[in-house]
Amino acid sequence: MDHDERQELARLLKALGEYNRLSLVYELCGCKAPENAMCLCACCSVDASVVSRHLKALAQEDVVQIESRGRERLYSLNRGGVAERLRRLADQIDGRVTALGEDHAEPQFQLENERSGT
Repeated sequence: MDHDERQELARLLKALGEYNRLSLVYELCGCKAPENAMCLCACCSVDASVVSRHLKALAQEDVVQIESRGRERLYSLNRGGVAERLRRLADQIDGRVTALGEDHAEPQFQLENERSGT
């Protein structure tokens, strides 16, 4: 992971590191369709204007995507993008990726098969 990637990851973790923003992400995880800020207020103990500011901060780090419908702004979680960035960090922590980006860990199913003798 190079310097720029670490900077990007640090911004992502900072965005997710605030309790209300993380609560919004969890709320969006359960949404089947994009939601407006008023609908998302239920997960936080703050008013709609504060939720809107948190959503803006999450959008700046590409955690949420914004869709405009007239005057209404709808928010959805960028599931793939966030999961991929967090997965890269988890792989580094888990020792699955070297400094050169090579994956040295065996897939889980192979390890389980070796243990069971199949």
